[in-house]
This record gives sequence, C-alpha cells and structure tokens, in this order.
Amino acid sequence: MRNKTVKKFLSVTLMATMAVSLLAGCGGKDKDTSSGSDDTKFGWWIYSTDGLGEYYEDYDDNPIAQYVQAQYWDSEKGGIGTEDSGKQLDFSYVVPITGSEQDNFNTMISTGEYPEIVDLAVASDSAQTLYENGIAMDITEYVEKYMPNYLAYLDENPELKPLVQVKEDDGSVHYYAIYALMEGVEAPWQGVCYRRDWVVKYAQPTEYVWDWESDYVKENGHPAVTPLSKAQAENNLEGWKKSDVKAFEANYAANNEIGYEDNVIFPSGTSDPLTISDWEWMFEAFAKALDERGWGEDSNAYCTTVYYQGFLQAGDLVSSFGGGTGQYYIKDGTVCFDGDSDNFKTYLECLNTWYEKGWLDSEFNTRANDPFFKINSAGVQQGKVGLWDGGISDIGTSVRATCQNAEDAQDAFIMGAPLPINDVYGKEAQMYKEPDALYQTSRKGTATIITEKAEGKDLATLFTYLDWTYTFEGAMVMRNGLNEEQYASVKLNPDLYAENDVKTSYVESTDEDGRTVYTRTVDVSDPLVNALIGQRMDVGLKPVQGEDYRVDNGAPAINQAAYAVWTKYLNTGSVLDYTGLMNGDESDAYNKVTTAVMDYQKQYVPGVIKGTMSWEDYVAGVQKLDPDSVTKYLQKYVDLANSAK
Repeated sequence: MRNKTVKKFLSVTLMATMAVSLLAGCGGKDKDTSSGSDDTKFGWWIYSTDGLGEYYEDYDDNPIAQYVQAQYWDSEKGGIGTEDSGKQLDFSYVVPITGSEQDNFNTMISTGEYPEIVDLAVASDSAQTLYENGIAMDITEYVEKYMPNYLAYLDENPELKPLVQVKEDDGSVHYYAIYALMEGVEAPWQGVCYRRDWVVKYAQPTEYVWDWESDYVKENGHPAVTPLSKAQAENNLEGWKKSDVKAFEANYAANNEIGYEDNVIFPSGTSDPLTISDWEWMFEAFAKALDERGWGEDSNAYCTTVYYQGFLQAGDLVSSFGGGTGQYYIKDGTVCFDGDSDNFKTYLECLNTWYEKGWLDSEFNTRANDPFFKINSAGVQQGKVGLWDGGISDIGTSVRATCQNAEDAQDAFIMGAPLPINDVYGKEAQMYKEPDALYQTSRKGTATIITEKAEGKDLATLFTYLDWTYTFEGAMVMRNGLNEEQYASVKLNPDLYAENDVKTSYVESTDEDGRTVYTRTVDVSDPLVNALIGQRMDVGLKPVQGEDYRVDNGAPAINQAAYAVWTKYLNTGSVLDYTGLMNGDESDAYNKVTTAVMDYQKQYVPGVIKGTMSWEDYVAGVQKLDPDSVTKYLQKYVDLANSAK
C-alpha cells in the first residue's frame, strides 16, 4: 500500500537548516510569461547546469530553456501549437551547488521541500519507491493520453519497456517516471588509453604476427596456438606469418592533434592492440621506458593499474576472460553472481601475474579516493603511466605540457584502445571471447519524476511538452541546440548565440551512404557547446545515429578513432539497468546482501591479486554471504525484458 508519509533520513530540524544553506543561490528567478497562469508554473530540480555555469548564472537564461518556454504547447493536437491553440509553460529551475548534489537531493526529499519535477540522477531510491513513499505521482494516465510519441518509441523498441515501466502481477502497467532514451551507443567520454609513443620507441616488433588472411584465422578468429611464445615452443605456427616490419617509426609532429603516423603492428597482426598478449607485449616496452627514466622505484610510475578494490563492478577488463563483472552478471538471459566464477578466477590470475612481474601498480589498493577513470591522475599527467582508464581529454598530445621527462614533453602521444581479448590465461571457456560487460552508456538514461506537488496543475500541457522531446525535432533541440530557422523564430535574452556569433548549432549534409549528417558548429572541446543545449532537462531521446542519420560532434580524427575502439564491443552483460526496477522490499533485500558482498570483496580481492590470500579462501568467505540468494530479484526483471522482445 502506498505510504503517504515522506521518509525522514535525518531530523526535520537539521534538514530544514541544510535546505536553506544548500538551496540558496542555486537557480531560478521570478519572471512572467504571457500565460500568466499558476497551473502552468513548475519547479524543476536538475542535477547541474549546461556549460559548467560559465555562460549564465540562472538556468532560465539557457537558450533552450528560453525556447521551450516561448512555445505554445497544444495538448489537443500534440506538440507546438499557436497562441490560440496552446499554452505556455513557466519553469523555474533549482540547481544544487557543485559538489553538494547528493546532500542537496537527500535534504530536499527528506524535508518535503521538493518542486514539481525532480531529476533522479543521484537518487538512491527508485521512482516506484518514491511513489510508494508519497513523493512521486503515478503518471500512467498522463503518459497514455498525452505521450503518443513516447509510447510509439517504446513499441518500436520493446526491450526498453521493462526498464521504464512497472508491470504488476495482474498484468497492469504503471509509469512512475519519464526516462531519457538513447537511440544508439553514445560516443563514450572515457576508455582505455595508452602511450603509443612508448610502443614505437621501446617495443620490439615480433618475428611473427597473426595471419588474418589464413584459412585457420578466418575460420577461428585466431591462430591455432597463442601467444607467440607458446606457438613457437610447441612448433605450431598455424595462423601466424612472418612480419614485414623490422623496426617501428613514427611522425612526432608538434601539436599533432588530428592524427599520428606510424608503422606499428601488434603481435595480433593489427594496428591497434587486440589481445592480452598485445597488452603484455606493450608492458615490456613500458617497463623499459620507466627504467630508462629512472622511475623504477617511483610508486606513481607503472605499466598499468586497476581500481582500488581489484575490479570494476561494471565489468570492463574482468569481462575479457570469458565474460563477467566480478559481481552480478547476465549471460543468455540468466542472472548469476560472478565473483566466484572460473572467469573471475582467471582474471585475478592474470592480475597476479602482472603484479609479480612488476607491471601492475603496486599501490593500486591504496588509491580508494580516485575515480576509476582518474586513478593517480598526477602520475598520468607527469607521463609516468603506460596504460590506464582515462577521459577523451587525455587523447592526443595534451599530456606533453605536463610530462616530467623532456623527451616525452616533445613526443608523448596517447591513443585509445579496446578492451582486450584473452589469448593467454585460463582454459578454453576463458579464451578468445569478446568482452561483454563494460562501462558504457545505457540506452535507458536518467529518470525524471513528477512529484505530488504537481497534482491539480495543468499536467496536460506539461506532458505535451515532455512528449515533444521524444520526437526527432524535439530531441535535436534539447540535445543539439537550435537550427537557423528555430533560432530566428525566438527572441532570446540573454542571447548566447548572438554573443558568440553562432547562427545555428548544427548544419546538415549527406554522407556517402546517403544518410543525413548533423554536424555541430561549435568545437566539441569548447564549453559553449554544452551551454547552447538543454540536456540537463534530462528527458527525451538522445539522437546518436539511425538508419537515415548520424550526429557528428565535430571531434578531431584522433578522438573519433578512440570512440571507435571504445565501442568495439557492446555491453550486454551488465545488470545495472535492472537494479532500479525493484520495488522497496526487493531493493532492501538486494542491497543488504550486495553491500555485504561488496564490502568483503573490497577487503579481500586485492589480497588475491597480490598473492596474500588464496582463491579458495576468498571464495569460501564470499559464499558465506550467500550472494546467489538475491539473483532472483534481478532475474524477475530480466525475464520481463526478454518476454517483451
């Protein structure tokens, strides 16, 4: 039964005090619109502003926020109408102070001082739980009546339905939130990075490489025996060929941001690292570079590292060893706990080998305060790390400005790499399998709830606007900005377009495949590119690419190459899309077990990697926590998703 009592996380007195301090100066300003009606005024809590707050203090000044509020929304016919057929919306935005987002959200919910619309980017409870606690509305009737485009998209993509709706035991369907939806795999902002210049300078070309034209490799995807040292020891070079490259050369052009010319060929016979043995071949080169620079005893200098707990629960490198995450994992529609599997064991054996050979950061487990994509950022920027998980800003030559070594300051060049395929460790089940669980943007984005504060207001007009964001026109406006015609149709004040001499956010062209290409007119590295869009009102579609179009963000060629390798494999094994679907009781039971398991793994997985704890002892301890007992909660929603396809 729905509980009308709002949860109290802290005392009301303390929360009220915090609410004042956290919300002060956080956005929203009084203004009038021609509608002048209180029933179309809605407050909206958003996670942050676009453009990092550099271009406006109040989110009301965002050009897309202004454009949306200048339109007349026709709830009878849908979409944008006229002054005679529609009504204007009046949004005011509440934006937390940077760094206070989580506290601000919890304070807001705890005190009941929340607006009509709330972004759940940092929520610990699901939309359904917030409904059960009397905070979120059941918006089913409004979705079904005023959001035909949203429903049509779900019908076209039925696998998304269980992720955005709640199906009761009696078969009835409820909507408690609106979700941003991705049209494809978005260009990632992070991934594997490595020092390509060190490969050129310190790696020795192998005598043999994979022969991709051989019948064996064409049929099996790899030579008969790998790695090369094993193939040579067994005198079985089927699928290998003599390499024509005897020495590596490269163009170290100064400020070379758009490309990098070299003749590098990896043992896998490719120009990008493909396998674990490719990585280990690089580590040998990186170790030489570090020794030559006298950094052998520097704890911030190493070949590679791993997240402080020994693995990333999203998967990534873990899934290179037959698939998996080290936590909960989906394979062929079945949810299992992966932290005691043979695949995870093989992953840890590999890392133990790297640790013993001195390739792995010896201090990895002490870097608990570092995000997984910024581990030892000082060492990376000083040019002391060979391979790491980094951001797109690391790609190219940017690190040259901060490298400690003079030669690196001239030549350092960073490229992106895909996750590797294991061709060295474990048994057949762990080898030659593509990674399938990785940190990759989900097609299901942030949830946005309509709170009980909106009851009695003009929800027909509000949901008409929300539905427009699931049209291609609306999606392009929200995520890519105004085109020339749209910009000319509205008077902006302030006008960031005029102030920055931008006449349109994107231009259209046609590629060789006949698809329409939408190319951003503002450089992707310029904060202005995000100040001109409205994606912090995180609803609607996110256009990426489809059969007849693609969005070009204007990134340099070297960045585009990184995007390509970072999306070489798709995330199919992650359970993270399903954890937010559980009801309150399911979520409580699941969180109790998984928290205990994660705490245990953080304490003992590093010991398995460093050889201070046996695999058997680790498994015995983790199984005492009965991690399999909660897979049923996830399986329920995975089954619903599969039945919808």
